[in-house]
Amino acid sequence: MGDEDGISVQATATTFAVIEALRDRNHAGVTELASELDLSKSAVHNHLSTLVALGYVCRTSGSYQLTHEFLRLGLATRERNPIYDAAKSDLRTLAETTGEIVNLVVPEADHGVYLYRVGDGAHPIPEGGQVSLHASAAGKSILAFRDYDAVDAYVDTHGLPSLTERTVTDPATLRSQLRSIRDQRVSFDRGEQTPDWQCVASPIVVEDEPVAAISVSGPADRMRGKRLEEDVTGLVVSTAKAIELELLDSSTGEA
Repeated sequence: MGDEDGISVQATATTFAVIEALRDRNHAGVTELASELDLSKSAVHNHLSTLVALGYVCRTSGSYQLTHEFLRLGLATRERNPIYDAAKSDLRTLAETTGEIVNLVVPEADHGVYLYRVGDGAHPIPEGGQVSLHASAAGKSILAFRDYDAVDAYVDTHGLPSLTERTVTDPATLRSQLRSIRDQRVSFDRGEQTPDWQCVASPIVVEDEPVAAISVSGPADRMRGKRLEEDVTGLVVSTAKAIELELLDSSTGEA
């Protein structure tokens, strides 16, 4: 029974390896996928055939690609998230007011996920992408409101890898920043996640739990100085507090 369970789990892991390999390209054939994943062509073909039958992959001219069933799943997951429901209107207003890209980041395991984004322009990390908690304004906002043991566990498990030359890699420096963030409810990323890209964020904390963070980000030549540290910061903090209140009201059943 244990062996069968192990085989079942491995088969699922292989299926998702195929899915992720297809995610990183427009389309691919069996031979290409088998080579990348170090699997036999027959194994890859079997997994692809199952995914085609389920509607998650389609085949065109001998190549395979993901279908929009994954988009349907992702959107349905987001729509059921009460934080998204409470935040989306305020984030649209914030984007209109600042003229910059506004993000809603939620914690998932030991990273953050860009759950929702609004605003014009490109962002280095796509909507739905992951962000390191120690190297981003939104991530540090979330990390700052975790207890000391949780922060220590994060550092012990993941270390503090350098993503750019400005990433904080010293645990003592990070803890000092987190104390300041907790006091001021605001966090900055000055090229720590992506060079030449700056960001300000504020946490959304419900019942002492950091459930999300909102951020405003943009190129460093525009998001800097007084605009970054005062003008946009005040709007971000007030918007985060407004979303917090809405979540608290909804949890207590108040109108």
